[in-house]
Amino acid sequence: MKFKKSVLLSLVLMLALISSTKTIAQESVLSEVSYLYLNKLIATAKENHPRLKVFSSQVSAAKHDLSGVKASWLEPFSFQYVTRSNDQPNTTPANITTADVLSGYQFGVAINPGSLLQKPSQVKKARDQVRIAELNQEEYNLTLEAEVKRRYFIYLQYKTALLPATNAYLDAESNLKALRLKYQRSEITFEAYNAVSSAFNQAAQARIQAEVNLLTAKSDLEELTVRKLEEIK
Repeated sequence: MKFKKSVLLSLVLMLALISSTKTIAQESVLSEVSYLYLNKLIATAKENHPRLKVFSSQVSAAKHDLSGVKASWLEPFSFQYVTRSNDQPNTTPANITTADVLSGYQFGVAINPGSLLQKPSQVKKARDQVRIAELNQEEYNLTLEAEVKRRYFIYLQYKTALLPATNAYLDAESNLKALRLKYQRSEITFEAYNAVSSAFNQAAQARIQAEVNLLTAKSDLEELTVRKLEEIK
């Protein structure tokens, strides 16, 4: 009698294992991938991520500095003018010997050669700073895009793994309920019931871990998009 009961228990456990294995085999991360949604995630991350905004500000600042350097080309030149007049006050007799030969506006230009020679190198340096800022921005764009993809695939991995973990838990729970009744009727041994109970506890822990993994992966992805995944359609 005990032998038949052991065989029955083994068959129940084997059927549960086959059912869980079949469910796992049917799940695939590739079937869950949506490249349209992935592109939306990447676009959202590039639009909202604070660090990318920092790189954008650095590019703008470098371009502003370049414009300032270009506008400073006139700094080495100084322009001067004076006004001279031979008019004398009415109360003072005209004195031709002391009168200025030239009268009216007189202009002059002074050049600082050292400052003038430095301008080409200053402009080149400013242009290089703009290019460096743009390259840093492009590099982080690529890095951010790759990181969004990586975290999205990990998110799908844990999302896909949650279903078989949940099914395994439900199967273990169903088996435990069925065999608990048999144990209460003394139809199976305590060892058999204890084995099913342990399997249920392991399945419960596995489901909890799968849920935590999924929530963590979701949080990691939202760290880049700066928006909840539910808000990105």
